[in-house]
Amino acid sequence: MSAPEDAMLYRVTQGFLRAGRVLDRASSVLLLATLGRALLPLAPGAAFGLVVALLLAALAKYYAWRVALDAEFFALLHKQPEAAPGFDAALAGFLGRAVSPARTPASRWRGARQLVRRQALVVAAQLLAVGALLIWGR
Repeated sequence: MSAPEDAMLYRVTQGFLRAGRVLDRASSVLLLATLGRALLPLAPGAAFGLVVALLLAALAKYYAWRVALDAEFFALLHKQPEAAPGFDAALAGFLGRAVSPARTPASRWRGARQLVRRQALVVAAQLLAVGALLIWGR
């Protein structure tokens, strides 16, 4: 791909990742429902469902943080797509890892898409857990 095409792919990916905020907000609403339900008396065994819902909320927040961080990284790469190798080296150094082979914009896109899918799956699981807690946790 040429530099303008790379820049556009980075821009599109950045927009896609920013849509993860909707999932984060949905997760926050579900967390509030979980915390509200925790204030009411629980049926025996419902404490397990409460713990599961809280753990899924924590995992959803982790993925929301990762998606937001990637959105910022893609914003940087959009501004300077030719600086991707230097970016990778700096990130590897910060994380204390060896520098990995050069990644193409398409492979970065696939990784970002997979991250948002994981976030969506965790929020869906959180929805199911909170729904079960609200229905059967009385």
